[in-house]
Amino acid sequence: MNILIISALHPYKVAGTVAYNINKGLKIKGHQTKLIVKANGKYADEDIICMESYSSKQFARFLDKGKRIINTVIKIIKKRDSNYCFQDLNQTVKYYKTKDILKKVTFNPDIILYLFPGKFLNEKNLYELNKITKAPIFWYLMDSAALTGGCHYSWNCNGYMIGCGNCPALYSDSADDQSAINFKFKQEYLSKTDISIIAPTEWQYQMSLKSLLFKEKPIHKVLLTVDPVLFCPAPKAEAKKKFNIEAKKKVIFFGCVLLDEKRKGIQYLTEAFKILKQTNEKYLDDILLLVAGKNFELIKSELPFEYKYLGLLENNEELAFAFQASDIFVCPSIEDSGPMMINQATMSGLPVVSFEMGVSFDLVVPNKTGYIAKLKDSNDLAMGISTMLSLDKETYEQYAQNSRQLALQTCAPDIQIEKIEKLFLK
Repeated sequence: MNILIISALHPYKVAGTVAYNINKGLKIKGHQTKLIVKANGKYADEDIICMESYSSKQFARFLDKGKRIINTVIKIIKKRDSNYCFQDLNQTVKYYKTKDILKKVTFNPDIILYLFPGKFLNEKNLYELNKITKAPIFWYLMDSAALTGGCHYSWNCNGYMIGCGNCPALYSDSADDQSAINFKFKQEYLSKTDISIIAPTEWQYQMSLKSLLFKEKPIHKVLLTVDPVLFCPAPKAEAKKKFNIEAKKKVIFFGCVLLDEKRKGIQYLTEAFKILKQTNEKYLDDILLLVAGKNFELIKSELPFEYKYLGLLENNEELAFAFQASDIFVCPSIEDSGPMMINQATMSGLPVVSFEMGVSFDLVVPNKTGYIAKLKDSNDLAMGISTMLSLDKETYEQYAQNSRQLALQTCAPDIQIEKIEKLFLK
C-alpha cells in the first residue's frame, strides 16, 4: 500500500517520534510510505518531507512574537484557563493549501494517517485530502483535541458530547463562543469525510465513543509502542550504582515534563507520601524518591523522603536507566490520555501504582502488574505504594515478569504495526 503519514511535530524529537516509528515500521512491512511534517529540519530519511521552510519558520516566529507583544499591550485575546490546554483559539484557520501538501508526495496514497494537528492541518484540509485522493483517513489521538472545540483536555466538561459553547477554558458563558464556532467547523467537514479514530488507551477510546464529532465514525484502539530492547529489566543493584544509590534502598520513581502541572496530580502524590510516612515508620530510612521533570523547586519542600533529582531527562536512554534503577513507578495523573511513562515502566518490568486514568486501564492490572487507586484519593494511592513496597521477593519478581510480558503483548513495535496494518487492510 501507499501510506501517507502527516504530523506537525519534529519526527526525531519527543512525541514526534511516534509518527517516525510508525513510518519506519510500515516500511519494514513492505509498504511505500511518506511522512510529511510541519517542522523544518534536516532529515536523513528521504521519505520525510517538511512543509515549513526555514524562512517561513523564522517569519512565523516573528509574527508570534509580535502578536504576544500586541496582546500584552492592548489585551485583545481573552484570558484562558491553561489547565485545558486550549492552544489554538481559532481552529478554522487554514495554514496550508491541501494541493500544496499533495504536490510534495510522489504517489497517490491508499491510506492517510494523521497525528498532532498543532497549527498544521485543519478539518477542511482532511476533508479535501480524502475527497481528492479517495484515501480513508485514520486520526491517531495523542490527546482529546480532535474531539473538542479547542481544548486538549476537557476535565469534567462534557461539551464535546453536545457541541461545545459556554466553554470553561475560555471563561465563557456564551453558547456561541469560539469553542462552539470551532466545533461547528469541525462537524461540517468531518461529517462528510471518510475518517476513523485510533485511540492509544482505553480511556481515550471511551471518550471517543461519546464524542459528537465521531459518533458515526469507526473507533479503534492501538496502544503506543515502546522499544523493548531499550526499555528492559536489568539487575537492580547494578542500575542503582549508576545513580549512586545504595542497593538496599527502595526506589520510587515518578516524573513528567512539568512537575507543577495540575493534570499530572503531583499534589496528590506528595500527600500520599506524607500519609505513607505517618503510617509506615519502617519505610523512613529505606525509601528514596527518584524524580524527573522541570519545576522541581516548586515541589521539593513537600517531599517527606530522601530524594534524588534527575532534572528533565533529555533522551530515552537516560529514562530507561531510571526505570531500571527503580523498584516501582508511581503515576498520579488525574487528567491524561497516557502517560507514555506507564507504557515504558511496564516494558521495563516495573510494578506501577496509578490512579484510574489514561493507559492505566490497559496496563495496570490489580494483583498482577500493579495497583490502581481511586481517582484523586491520596489515601488509596498511599495504600498502593505501601502494598507494592511490602511485596516479598518472589511475589515482586512475579509482578515484574507480568508487567514485562503484558507490555510485550500490547506495546511492542511489531504488535502496534500489525494492528495498524490490519485496520488499513479492512
